[in-house]
Amino acid sequence: MKVIICEYHPWNAVFRIGNHHYAREFLSSGWEVLWISHPVSFLHGLKAGNEERMRRSREGPEKHADGPTELVPYTYLPFLNSPGLSSLWVLENSYRFFRPSLREWLILTGFYEPDLVWITDTAMHSVADIAEAKAVAVRIADDNVEFRNMPSALKSVEDKLAKRADVVFVTSSPLEDRFRPQYAGKLTLLRNGVDDSHFQGDFSRPDEYRDIKGPIAVYVGAIEEWFEPAWIQKLARERADITTVLIGQAGIDMGWTSQTGNVRALGPRPYEEIPRYLVHADCGIIPFKRTRLVESVSPLKLFEFFASGLPVVSTRWRELEDLDSPALLASSDDEFVSMVSRAIDENWRKERREQFLDYARRNSWHERFTTAMESLRTFMQ
Repeated sequence: MKVIICEYHPWNAVFRIGNHHYAREFLSSGWEVLWISHPVSFLHGLKAGNEERMRRSREGPEKHADGPTELVPYTYLPFLNSPGLSSLWVLENSYRFFRPSLREWLILTGFYEPDLVWITDTAMHSVADIAEAKAVAVRIADDNVEFRNMPSALKSVEDKLAKRADVVFVTSSPLEDRFRPQYAGKLTLLRNGVDDSHFQGDFSRPDEYRDIKGPIAVYVGAIEEWFEPAWIQKLARERADITTVLIGQAGIDMGWTSQTGNVRALGPRPYEEIPRYLVHADCGIIPFKRTRLVESVSPLKLFEFFASGLPVVSTRWRELEDLDSPALLASSDDEFVSMVSRAIDENWRKERREQFLDYARRNSWHERFTTAMESLRTFMQ
């Protein structure tokens, strides 16, 4: 059995998102996996940090040890959020400027006739038409049109791709409500999950924690426009004994963190190291602004916190309510501070630890994968 997974991020990204875990599930089930990440161009080569992806685009498909074969296409017509390159025409035709062509790469890798094409990266829509697949699945993991500066062309192609697909997976109730009228009969709610075993074990205390004497509230994930610094600042002011640790790439100004002694921004950490930072913390936090984008988010970090035995304090939004999790949900900064204060209580945490772990077990990636395969089985016979 063969599957092509089209994902924006490279296979060896510092973080792990849903498709990394689905790829692992496919591999564990005996499938061959071709991972196609977002195309690069000469413009990517002008920007620092793209050296590895540029190398892979030059050298062609690479088989990762115990992982998939990865292809990074090269195009002479990149679809980018910049004048002249963000149009619908560019998005629909960028693949025609791949060198070698996409068809050549699929034939070379032996994936021209796969059993399944699984697409999250809309820019790789052409794979659904070029590969002679038994089934096509589209996975919509976010309300993509709500991202800041997102080109409007993506919405149009996303709609065409979803209509072309046999199954459309969405990761939250709001996304299900939004897309069901358009894709009735092919829509499946497939929330994010967790590899709970990854977060359980005997992990050494991180060096960054060694001088912290009091409770630790930890956040792991992107720190972008949806993150609410004001809630962290209020927590820092009112609970000087609590240290807040922020782990992740920041896309907003983080200068405010240096103004308090009990907020530490560590930057990104590899997925393999994240469990150390969680099991030696006292609670996980998800302080998001309540926006339309956030309303549709199924947060990976929620499940990972619970898998580590941590209580979770989060902004209240619809998907979090629909998950029916043990998380404490705050509607204001005052509630957030109060709930963090409750969550770090050692006795309170110990009484509920098994509840947190059980919730993670019931929301594993393996369970999600089983649901996905049930939706797709008819099309792959």
